[in-house]
Amino acid sequence: MHSNDQVAREMDFDFIFLMTTLALLAMGTIMIFSASYFLSKELFSSPFVMMKKHLFHLVIGTVLMAGIMRMDYRRFNARPFVLLVLASAIIALVLCFVPGVGLSGGHAKRWVRIAAFSFQASELVKIALIFYLSSYLAKKSKRIDDFTYGVLPALLIVCVCALLIFIEPDFGTAATIAVWALGILFIAGMQWKHLFFICLAGLPVGVLMMILEPYRRARLFAFIDPWKDMQGIGYQIIQSMVALANGGFLGSGLGEGTQKMFFLPAPHTDFILSVLGEELGFIGVALVIILFGVWIWRGLSIALNTNDSFGFFLAASSICLIGLQAIINMGVAMSVFPTTGIALPFFSYGGSTLVTTMAISGLVLSVSRRARL
Repeated sequence: MHSNDQVAREMDFDFIFLMTTLALLAMGTIMIFSASYFLSKELFSSPFVMMKKHLFHLVIGTVLMAGIMRMDYRRFNARPFVLLVLASAIIALVLCFVPGVGLSGGHAKRWVRIAAFSFQASELVKIALIFYLSSYLAKKSKRIDDFTYGVLPALLIVCVCALLIFIEPDFGTAATIAVWALGILFIAGMQWKHLFFICLAGLPVGVLMMILEPYRRARLFAFIDPWKDMQGIGYQIIQSMVALANGGFLGSGLGEGTQKMFFLPAPHTDFILSVLGEELGFIGVALVIILFGVWIWRGLSIALNTNDSFGFFLAASSICLIGLQAIINMGVAMSVFPTTGIALPFFSYGGSTLVTTMAISGLVLSVSRRARL
């Protein structure tokens, strides 16, 4: 029997994590409106079309997050459920290449259309792998130091998913998922020598994948010296740096940025932080970094204070995945990393990404009900 106090405590969500999530969503929505205003007007003859689509997906994400956070996360540890979600995700990746079902965009096959509904398959994979790795490691974490029994089975599933994403092609997402999965396996107790062996074997493959494809090789050279081809492959990075430089300390003012007016490519998706930096300045960028920092800190605190291993891995893997994406996107915008096409969670325009991020936040909030902070 639970005491009344304990039952009441289990109905509570982590207030700081919830408020930080809502703050990121609010700030992201404001910036999407600003960043997409002129592009939406050019593409759809109305500045509000893209914003309306974002709000539609925001409502879906809110309903999903609210539903998940009220569920007992331990229900997601059922083996049939985990395998069903994982199989569905892999099937969705395969369907990307099926004519009439898979949708192409920018020379990549990343979307699946079923009736009037379309979604990015790799986003479903992220949730599927969170469930799979959390359930798998909760059962096998005590034997994770055994490479054949503990590490290899999980690694094979991740490699299948990453390979299918890579051939879409989406090198950035495939690499992010691979790095994230290795991080979670290491947190679970994988030995240093196994991690070193995997990295030693995988690094040459990753380098080859990057340099053998002309556009990836060009991105790498542009990162090293964007000024060598200012109007070509280096243009995107330079325009991002110009936007951040224009913003200075306080910014030009919300909605007053000029780089989003067809100077900066993808101002509403990959480089939305650059638009924010121009309009809200160093202060605005610092606020975003602080919010993500609090979100990650609080999420990891929830994981560490959870009294069962599945809850720990569910929260930790969720936080690490979103956190890694945020770090990569912000690093690209600031020219710390080569251009990868990774979205900024809560900020970048895109229905599948937003709904997935909110669903993952719901998982962490569900775990927080039973965490003793």
